[in-house]
Amino acid sequence: MFNFRRPSNNQKKNKFLKDQPLNIAFLTYRGNMTCGGQGIYTWYLVRELSRLGHRVIVINGPPYLAPLDGIPIKKLPSVWDAYDRFLPQPPRRILNPISFGEWLAIRTGNFPEPLTFTLRAYYFLRHQLEAGKFDLVHDNQSLGYGLLALRRWVPVVTTLHHPLPIDRKAYLQQARNIRERLRVWKFFSFTHMQNQVVPRLDGLITVSEAAREAITEVYNVPREGIRVIYNGVDTELFQPLGLPRDPNRLLLVTNTEDRKKGVLYLFEALKTLPPEIKLTIVDKINKNKYAYRLQKELGLENRIEFTGYLPPEELTRQYNTAALAIVPSVYEGFGFPAAEAMACGTPVVSTTGGALPEVIAHGKTGLLVPPMEPQALAEAIRFLLQHKDTREEMGKAGRERVEKYFTWEHAAREVTKFYQEVLNDHR
Repeated sequence: MFNFRRPSNNQKKNKFLKDQPLNIAFLTYRGNMTCGGQGIYTWYLVRELSRLGHRVIVINGPPYLAPLDGIPIKKLPSVWDAYDRFLPQPPRRILNPISFGEWLAIRTGNFPEPLTFTLRAYYFLRHQLEAGKFDLVHDNQSLGYGLLALRRWVPVVTTLHHPLPIDRKAYLQQARNIRERLRVWKFFSFTHMQNQVVPRLDGLITVSEAAREAITEVYNVPREGIRVIYNGVDTELFQPLGLPRDPNRLLLVTNTEDRKKGVLYLFEALKTLPPEIKLTIVDKINKNKYAYRLQKELGLENRIEFTGYLPPEELTRQYNTAALAIVPSVYEGFGFPAAEAMACGTPVVSTTGGALPEVIAHGKTGLLVPPMEPQALAEAIRFLLQHKDTREEMGKAGRERVEKYFTWEHAAREVTKFYQEVLNDHR
């Protein structure tokens, strides 16, 4: 248990005034940055909230968040490793009732983590909330039933990066047979729970106008009740290094297992490009992975390199030495790889899926094409590879755009304003 200083009654009376430090419990069911945008969002936003003077504890499930100076991190257990083996190690971990239910759901093809994580978070936080240790709970898109129980004591807000039924649609579009389609429906059955939870929370943040429109449509919540606060980019880490660029190398930074990332369409585009054009993919890969099988089916084994997960400094080097960064996604709630590439002065060829047109300025920092159209993607790549001067101009403009619109300090200040509004309404 973390013991934040409990304010006196007089302090409580005025605690929600502007610039008053808050005690925040920040929840994320997967914390590690290699798990995608949610981990990146948590690490940087929590760091900036702490720099603004707020007292934050992060409650997360595995794989866990990297350490943050001065910020306590509570690691909640899980049996998430049962996705890769029949029993977690050691097997006695499933003797806990929540863990047993989680393991059983995994073995039957479901995705239970959003539910089981919020139940564990409830049992961890309930006595501290009852004692007045926190002013607010901020959930990072777990959207499980446990959040509704936490609302007994404090307001609960969430960051909803995008509605997950969009992921389900992308998986179904690329399913090859009825068996795969049934597997997708079973895996995404947890979205029914999220449909119940989202409209009942005290506040919704999302990271783009496109995501706001999608949330309004999917969850039937008022558009004006959703606050758009853009993500930031670590411009000290992701920056131009002045390294020579390989004029024939493309870079893709993504989770290739996620069907909405559009890997299929990029591979089909690559097949039509000259054989000297190579693709580097920053992602962990093995023979059981979707992208590994797909490259073999399309005969692209000699043109694609998988790097595995990279430390941040090496990822920056990859952005700085590629001719182009490619974002072939069917949909993005924001698009961290696009913004990171721009911060490194790398032009981007991207689709118009979701929020990507809000991040990338078409014709200025990159080129945009419709999603799921390999030919259009290939033509845009071919054009920029043939025009070095245009690539350099776009790279400079991309860095300027990131510095102007996408910083974590600005995001944290806007989130703080949102907290204060929610707390005052709740009071």
